[in-house]
Amino acid sequence: MKNYKLMHFNFKKFEDKYLIINDVGDYDFLEKKDFQLLLDKNLDKESLLNKFYFYEYKDLEPIIKKYRKSKWYLEKGTSLFVVVLTNRCNQNCIYCQASRKCWEDKKLDMNYNTAQRTVDLILQSPNKNITIEFQWWEPLLNFEVLKFIVEKVRLVPWKLDKSIDINVVSNILLLEKWMLDFLIKNDVKICTSLDWDRYLHNKNRPVKNEDAYNKLMEKLKFINDEYKDMNIRNKVNAIQTTTKMSLDQYKQIIDTYISLWLNSIYLRPLNPFWFAEKLSEIIGYSSADFLSFYEKALTYIIEINKWWKLFIEGTAQIYLSKIFQRYDMNHMEIRSPCWAVIWQVAINYDWNIYTCDEGRMMAETGCDLFKIGNVNDSLYKDLYQNDVTKIMCMSSCTEAFPRCYQCPYSCFCWICPIVNKSQEGDIFKNNANRCLINEGILDILFKYVKSGDKEVLDIFKKRIW
Repeated sequence: MKNYKLMHFNFKKFEDKYLIINDVGDYDFLEKKDFQLLLDKNLDKESLLNKFYFYEYKDLEPIIKKYRKSKWYLEKGTSLFVVVLTNRCNQNCIYCQASRKCWEDKKLDMNYNTAQRTVDLILQSPNKNITIEFQWWEPLLNFEVLKFIVEKVRLVPWKLDKSIDINVVSNILLLEKWMLDFLIKNDVKICTSLDWDRYLHNKNRPVKNEDAYNKLMEKLKFINDEYKDMNIRNKVNAIQTTTKMSLDQYKQIIDTYISLWLNSIYLRPLNPFWFAEKLSEIIGYSSADFLSFYEKALTYIIEINKWWKLFIEGTAQIYLSKIFQRYDMNHMEIRSPCWAVIWQVAINYDWNIYTCDEGRMMAETGCDLFKIGNVNDSLYKDLYQNDVTKIMCMSSCTEAFPRCYQCPYSCFCWICPIVNKSQEGDIFKNNANRCLINEGILDILFKYVKSGDKEVLDIFKKRIW
């Protein structure tokens, strides 16, 4: 017997080899005989040099430091504050997660008093790098309150030693020049939604008595022309939502993004909330269908990177940073424990505060379990110490979650307790469909890693992350 003890690691049969991954993301592909030798503690240690699959007596400090570094975000305080300015929207998206209301009813807007208290709460976070994101439903319908919040927070960062980024997630159909001038002046970045060409976009994101796609193209050109004239390097980011009608159109979707000089696309499955859930038979699909779509799209994106230009797929970028860099990008969703309160808080137009944007969505369906306070009565420390916050952390740690703790991808993956509650009725029961999608995407990426294709790995290492 060799003079070492085995560390904890998980494994799976991966084609003709065994993929082993430990708690800090070190991985190897082993032949069956070498895998057995490792288990028997007879594998030559030099063949796995600097990998934490074993230790000698008290030599645990290196892996402790590495694990602590991988959870760097836990001690920083909330960074992302989702601010919902209104419950009104001018679109009727078929997969809407937000339970939109009549776009003319201004009683559904955040008022100035709530906005001021929202600013006060945000600035209590100890995090030095804060992002405020205006989204759901259509923030441009309450632009005066958006202006109020932006002007308030732009006055204080130097006093509090904070960096504050501001984003607006909008369909941009209502954007006017005076609005854009204000956003540019205050360094507010813009993100919109684009599902593909005119037919599919109008099908997914209709506007009454208007061609939503043509209007979007007009506004995108307007914004980018303004950026160019002012020598601003910003670009409008866009988000794509995959419906059943998207599955055969991966090339066309990507080509549309490239034709608009966008450098990235985030291929995401439907979230099982509200209208998306109710219309699942019309727009939904199985995890296998989505993974087939994703693999074809990623293969096409890799080819684009080989022969033409940098183009990034967002989900791959996040996972690859974990695989190659052992680093958790500043993307809230794919983390353990989840982003709820620890890294994101959602403040609704009606002054209620939720663990995250998904928690706010659940409230719109009548489930108020993820409400943690309101801006009139809550201090920031109350949110962090809330029992719901503690339960969200407990129910989203892959390291100790049923099924996840034995999965080789647990150190890269994530759990959403709110999806579990929505789909399974229990925050501690992992949704099988979401789990299969996460595992399937990582299988696709590790196939490329295992292949050893230098050109692809260089793209992954130097460009995609």
